[in-house]
Amino acid sequence: DTIAKEKKPDSFFFANSGGNVRSGPNLDRIGKLISWFQADNQGRTYDEPSIWGCSLQGRVCNAVLDGKVAANVTAAYSTGSPGWRNASKNAEEARIWLAQTSASGMRPYFHFVGSENGFCEDRRWQKVGEEYFGWTARHDAHFKTRRSIANIGVVIGQSTQLLYPGPATVHSRTYMQETTYGIYDALLQGRFAFDYVHEDRLAPERLSKYRLLILPNISMLSDHQCEQIATFAKAGGSVMASFETSLYDENLNRRPDFGLKDLLGISKAGEAIGTNGNAYYARIENPEKTPHHPIIDGFTNTNWIPGAQNRIPLKAAKDPVLTVVPGFVRYPPELAYPPQSHTDEPAVVLREQGQSRTAYFSGDIERTYWLTGHGDLLRLMHNTIRWLTHGEQVVDIAGDGLIESFCWETQPGYAVHLLNYTNPNAHHGWLRSIYPLGPQTIRIKLPSGIRVKSVEILQAERTIPFTAHDQTLQFTVPSIKGYEVAAITIA
Repeated sequence: DTIAKEKKPDSFFFANSGGNVRSGPNLDRIGKLISWFQADNQGRTYDEPSIWGCSLQGRVCNAVLDGKVAANVTAAYSTGSPGWRNASKNAEEARIWLAQTSASGMRPYFHFVGSENGFCEDRRWQKVGEEYFGWTARHDAHFKTRRSIANIGVVIGQSTQLLYPGPATVHSRTYMQETTYGIYDALLQGRFAFDYVHEDRLAPERLSKYRLLILPNISMLSDHQCEQIATFAKAGGSVMASFETSLYDENLNRRPDFGLKDLLGISKAGEAIGTNGNAYYARIENPEKTPHHPIIDGFTNTNWIPGAQNRIPLKAAKDPVLTVVPGFVRYPPELAYPPQSHTDEPAVVLREQGQSRTAYFSGDIERTYWLTGHGDLLRLMHNTIRWLTHGEQVVDIAGDGLIESFCWETQPGYAVHLLNYTNPNAHHGWLRSIYPLGPQTIRIKLPSGIRVKSVEILQAERTIPFTAHDQTLQFTVPSIKGYEVAAITIA
């Protein structure tokens, strides 16, 4: 950047980098230096199949750029392996990648590679770009984001993503990638509004907007970072952590016990335990107790629910809601039962001090959910997040389908972006068609004194009715094809 400015003072070097949470250079340092971030995240590949890859990149950029420009490069050509650099990508796949760019707060950048002849032989991509950029131009003011209004922060843990090899029971290069997918999908399925937070940006002034901080197996944390998380909790914030979170320092040196043990009320009783046939189960203690703890809402007619593939054994804790039923063999069937069906080893440790609540899962629950898709694990995470946030949702979206949402404060007021992922190709291949969704009812908690003038849905390009009462704005988006934006203009 200094060299660029030697030639011309208003020149700058921009970082051309993708990789989202697994980016190599320290994103906190890059965010402080650069003026412009070029997110080279051109499309889905078979190594990273999930549809939300561009949105994930946008959340990471928002975590480190402090409002500076991030542009995402969307390839109009066919990405993947094998790839075709002179053939157009499926139109719906290209549109959803562009939509994720705008929804997540980045600037769309659409390109095609080839010589003059290659540029012109396959022209299908040109209509996609012409229509999309024409539409965004008509509504440009509503895409000028100021800040996210989410009340949940998910710690990126860039050091863990790059250096942590997974537990000794697994040692997989994809371990943290699968963990990231698991918590991301769980948050989308629960329709929670969330941001990413970089591990080097945990100062109180950055965390004060959040009700909950989630640490999905963020294994590497310095003593200072552990202190910052504890300070957040002392100020009334809640914390959810799992598995080996804080068992390593910033240099990947293993601690004898958790760095967050005092905050979470936990103590290690042994090293990581994997699965030998049947993974461990979590026993619901006193399942008929009334009232029961909110994290076990919806679990009826069972004493056991699935645990995770791997866990850290814990010393006994007071009044556990879930305890560990140790794993056992799957075959032969005659031996498929636990030698010890009831223990005092906690599967989750819950604490509450004032407004602050903490929850620690001893297993790698997020990754196991991603590997299995088990609904019990999803329900348990959703219940726990709702308990930790005291049921507070700044944006509540009710309706059918798998959607991703972003809610921004904008120049005219606010904007709620709705991305429709309801499709058999959401986690494999490319979208070939869109499965439209029906009505989505949205409630937003607004600051006091805000008066709403209008709500417009930008794809349909029309205003819709709304009600506003006691700082809560409510309206219904009648339908979503691939992407819709509810633009709220305030007085």
